[in-house]
Amino acid sequence: MANQRHYILIETIKRLLRRESHVRLKKIISRIHAADLSTVFPSLSTSHRRQLFRLIGDREQEGVILSELDEDIVLSIIEGLSTGELVEILQEMPSDDAASFIKLLPQDQADEVLEKIRTKGGEDVETLLKYPDDTAGGIMIPDFIALPQDMTAGEVISTLQSKEYKDIEMPFYIYVVDEEERLVGVCSLRQLVLVRPETPLKNFMSTDVISVTTDMDQEEVAKIVARYNFLAVPVVDAEHHMVGLVTVDDVIDIFREEATEDILKMAGVGEEFVETKSVFRSTRIRLPWLFASCVGGVIAIFVIGHFEASLQEISYLAAFIPVIMGMGGNVGIQSSTIVVRGLATGRILIGDLWRVIAKELAVGVILGVFYGLLLAILAQYQYSVYGFSLAVSMGVLSSMSVAALIGSLLPMLFARVNVDPAVATGPFVTSAIDIVSVFFYFQLATFLLGI
Repeated sequence: MANQRHYILIETIKRLLRRESHVRLKKIISRIHAADLSTVFPSLSTSHRRQLFRLIGDREQEGVILSELDEDIVLSIIEGLSTGELVEILQEMPSDDAASFIKLLPQDQADEVLEKIRTKGGEDVETLLKYPDDTAGGIMIPDFIALPQDMTAGEVISTLQSKEYKDIEMPFYIYVVDEEERLVGVCSLRQLVLVRPETPLKNFMSTDVISVTTDMDQEEVAKIVARYNFLAVPVVDAEHHMVGLVTVDDVIDIFREEATEDILKMAGVGEEFVETKSVFRSTRIRLPWLFASCVGGVIAIFVIGHFEASLQEISYLAAFIPVIMGMGGNVGIQSSTIVVRGLATGRILIGDLWRVIAKELAVGVILGVFYGLLLAILAQYQYSVYGFSLAVSMGVLSSMSVAALIGSLLPMLFARVNVDPAVATGPFVTSAIDIVSVFFYFQLATFLLGI
């Protein structure tokens, strides 16, 4: 139902853009949430994207839309905007989104925008730009509530009602600092209203504060927020001074980005979202990732060529090559996917290497026995050669067992040497399994059939 409404919205906007019915478009825009409107832009041509964006007219809504869109689409939209217009939009965006947006701009334009923002009180954005994109410092918001530990509950409530904190994005936690501005405690709004007004913060705050450092990887930050069910986690510098917050909405974006990146890597199409890329760029991104598959296929050709005499003597050996390679490849992808997901979510630790491998190997052996017997019965029925049926069953068993071993081992080894384990799947795993499967199958067949 939601997909149908989305389709109707896209087609309606496309039709109105073609007719240049700007009055009706403005009415539709005024009734649609910016996040919903942002899903329309990928389906439009560049000229229609710019035309629709111009009709929005609300800088805050424009900022929300730009923060939701893919990089290529953003760049195609803002190409026709002046520096002044960009600055106006950025001033309506949260600091972390504004910093991410500026990083997309060409260096000359980014410097010009930064200069204008600096003169209008945009120091927070400039501070965030100093941190790498994928760290806590790069995704944090610099607006938070941090108050002295000697302040009473009544004074805190009065302070929160002041204009100073009216635009705070995450006002659900009160962070407590000592005389040197170091983070020492935290309390929730619920705790604040349940104590007597004269009670100092230090008497009811929680001193067991979980924080992250500015250089912590964003994926680790997301895991911490998810593990403890926080709405936000404080970010501290090397001296334990609080410098920002990572909020739950940013964590959702991180999980989405990391999951998308892992899935794309596992599919062997790079790590960029290629759906909105041009044909040339999509091809360029995918080309190097398929090289491993090509190399693996070439090696498999040489392996099969090595057993050419066996194939000439018993031609039906070739009949079971596809199923043996396919079964092994599927098991390998299943094992590697399970391990990559476990590593990404923290359910599997690098120290669990041998436990994980042993478990997946056991699963591979059991599956190999089952399907080996099944295919052996088929081979015996079709060709009535006992040695060949045994070779097929042993080939399937060895293929699926080794596939489970490789599929679980490669991601774990990659993770141990600090390489993204997702790159071990896709072409790398399937290519390795294809080579091993063919080799074991022909070696067993040659031995058992006495070729």
